[in-house]
Order: sequence, then C-alpha cells, then structure tokens
Amino acid sequence: MFFNTDFNVIYTRVVQGCNLNCTHCFTAGNRDPIAVASLTDTEKYFSAIRNNVNPKKATFYLHGGETFLAPVSHLHSVCDQIDSIFDETTRIIVPQTNLMYTLSDEILDFVHTRCDSEIGVSWDHKIRFTTPVQEQLFWRNLRTLIDNKINVAIAITTQKHLLELDPIELVKRFDGVKSIDFELLTVFDAKTHNMKVRNVPWAAWLKRLVEYYGQNDVSWSMPQVDMFTKSLSEGQTLDCKCNCCAHRTFTMNPTGTVGLCPDRTYYQPLSNVEEMTINWDAFAAKALDEIVRRKDEKVTDVCY
Repeated sequence: MFFNTDFNVIYTRVVQGCNLNCTHCFTAGNRDPIAVASLTDTEKYFSAIRNNVNPKKATFYLHGGETFLAPVSHLHSVCDQIDSIFDETTRIIVPQTNLMYTLSDEILDFVHTRCDSEIGVSWDHKIRFTTPVQEQLFWRNLRTLIDNKINVAIAITTQKHLLELDPIELVKRFDGVKSIDFELLTVFDAKTHNMKVRNVPWAAWLKRLVEYYGQNDVSWSMPQVDMFTKSLSEGQTLDCKCNCCAHRTFTMNPTGTVGLCPDRTYYQPLSNVEEMTINWDAFAAKALDEIVRRKDEKVTDVCY
C-alpha cells in the first residue's frame, strides 16, 4: 500500500461547469455545460476508497466548476454518502466556492449543518471577475458568511497581477476570515505561463505580509507560513495537502473519471469509478506509474 492511510484528501467535483470563466482556471469554466455528478458514481468512488484505503482521517472537498450550481438537495445526498460510507473515519466536508450567486439561507444552513461551518472561498485580482458588479457581489457574500459565523478559508492564486496590490491593504479586506492561503498557479498554456510571478518580487511582497502577520493580532492564520515555522521548530519537513497529492489525494470528475491531483485529473484522468470498484489493483498500478513518472521527470508542471 503506497497510499497514505493516516490522512487523505478526497476531492469530489460535484458539478461540471461554472458561472465564471477565470483566466487562470484549468477547467473550461462557463463554456462547460452544467451537469451534476451521478450519485451512483460518487457512491462507487467513495466505496472504493473506503474498501481499499480506509483512511483514519480525511478532508472531503466538494468542488466544481462552481459547487453551489448543484441543487443543495444533491449536495446533501453526497454528504449522506460520505457520512454513511466513512462512518469510522474522522472527517470534515468542505465546499469550495467563488460566491457568484445569491447566498441563500438554504446554503448557509447546509454549510452549518453538513460542513461544520467550514467553507473554502476563492478570490483573485484581475483574473476572476469581469465586472464591478461581480466583485461587489463577492465582498457582500463574504461579509454575509462572516456575519453568520462561518469559518472562511480564502484561497488566492499567486500570479503577477496580485503583486500590483499592497499586501497589507489586501489582507485587511479579509478581516474576519479564518485563514488565507496563496495557491500555486496552474500552468497549462502560454496564457498562464505569462502570468507566473518572478521569485524576487514575489518574495518581497510575501515578506511584507508575513511580517505583518507576525506583528499584529489578526483574525486569520497563514497555514503555509505556520507549517514552515513548525517544520523549523520541529526539525522536520511537514507536507501540505498539495505537496503529496500522489500519496493521499483522490479526485473524481463529474463524468466519473478519476485520478490523484485535482488539477491534472480534470484534463488527464487516470481511470474511472468502474475500474476503481471492480479492479482496484489496476487503478493503483496506474496511480503508481503516474507517481514514478512524475518523480523520474523531476517536474511538477501543474504545481510549478
């Protein structure tokens, strides 16, 4: 068994399609037809992982496209499957969202009752919103989440336009959220390659933010920074969830195709839920081949 069983990250893309078409996104965005994942496929996916990995702890990310384009009743059904199949696993379910919709009481109740009041929210400068109205909706919905005591984990893509902003003024706008993470840009074409940051200006920008974080009482944490400092204090390298996709992460697309890394699985899946169910060894062999190939190439082009 080369899959980690102590802690797993399990992505389920419950929706194909989105209400945005972000410049940097590896999906087809709003050009993808809207479709929800089959509950038959999600049940097979979860059962295969439970039967063959049986994680002690797991985080289940409900992903898209835009997660809340799915009916909330469908999301409840997916959560029912998770709770039933992984009844012996210490688990949390976290929906990921762009907040580009009417934030209803039904959605707020879902996050509170099924997701332990946890939600992941994406925001980006210049590469996400196309109108001021969209950005205004984002900030209004974010404030609603905070006012309703929902723990918001903010994810911001590290890309060249971000450096145009003053980092201190930026994070002040997120006062009240639980955490702020800076995600690596997924580079998959010339357009995204041109959005990469250069190391020196990025380091200077981030240094200002880390110093502010260390010197001020803020509502949010910076998990990546905390993990780095913990690694130094404990004398060991601690992996984030993105640094070991190959060993503990699984992803299912709405079409029933599956893989490891959530980014790569969208356009280059390894297998499907049928094979995971009927012949786990065949799926695992493909996963191992992918792991070995990536290590041999010594590149992680999706991440870097």
